[in-house]
Amino acid sequence: MDKKSLVRRSLLKGLGAMAMSSIILNTDAYAKGLKSKKFHRLNLYNTHIEKSFHPKIFTNSGRFDVMGLFEVDKAMMDYHAYQITRIDLRLVNLLYNINSYIGFNRRINVLSGYRTPQTNAYLRKHTYGVAKHSYHIKAMAMDIHIDGMRLSRAKDIIRGINHTGGVGYYPNSGFIHTDVGPKRNWVTLG
Repeated sequence: MDKKSLVRRSLLKGLGAMAMSSIILNTDAYAKGLKSKKFHRLNLYNTHIEKSFHPKIFTNSGRFDVMGLFEVDKAMMDYHAYQITRIDLRLVNLLYNINSYIGFNRRINVLSGYRTPQTNAYLRKHTYGVAKHSYHIKAMAMDIHIDGMRLSRAKDIIRGINHTGGVGYYPNSGFIHTDVGPKRNWVTLG
């Protein structure tokens, strides 16, 4: 079976499972605690599958849009394993806040989002600085860079927006890690 068929099958399985789950209840409960949002679409690009995503995140009533969330899940897929999972809603909200701040015409390039435990273990063996219990495994982290923006400027913006999670600055690798775990900041030059 070719890669496209595997991706398509994985995405269809994920969509079916999510449609039958309690996503709507969970997103409604979470969204009630959020302030009113403007109803823009995110501007995401997965650099590994070379695909753009423009999901509508909120409905007109200010709740999360389930189909939009599924598009975010696809944009943040583990491209090594061709698997998707439900991205933590706090991370989706962080993505929205970043895109809102930088402008919806500016693209957020996703280098890494969700990782299966197997992918994380592989990367840990072959890449410097991959955490054993990474927030990527929990769908609570992303590695990104922003089109047309100096990495140091993007880092400052994300640190200003992400008041509760982690922000790692990787200038030599050309990305920023951000997550919705505990508050912390770091710089890695390796």
